[in-house]
Amino acid sequence: MSAPPEIVGTFNNLLGIATSLGVIVCTLFLVAAGFTYITSGGNPGQIERAKGAAMNAMIGFGIILSANVLSTMIQNAVVH
Repeated sequence: MSAPPEIVGTFNNLLGIATSLGVIVCTLFLVAAGFTYITSGGNPGQIERAKGAAMNAMIGFGIILSANVLSTMIQNAVVH
């Protein structure tokens, strides 16, 4: 039994929108971390804060991309 094409299309659209928004948000956090790093003025606390924010943004990228891959794999298993 396969899912109706309307549901599959809606799911693909929602997945694309969620992935795009997540990547945009992660990019903004990465830019903010870079700005914090550049404007830290050598302050070790600010530098560590910027490095932590950049690492969290990269982890977010990884989570978003792996969630996208995982949901695509599940969708392919259910639909086909």
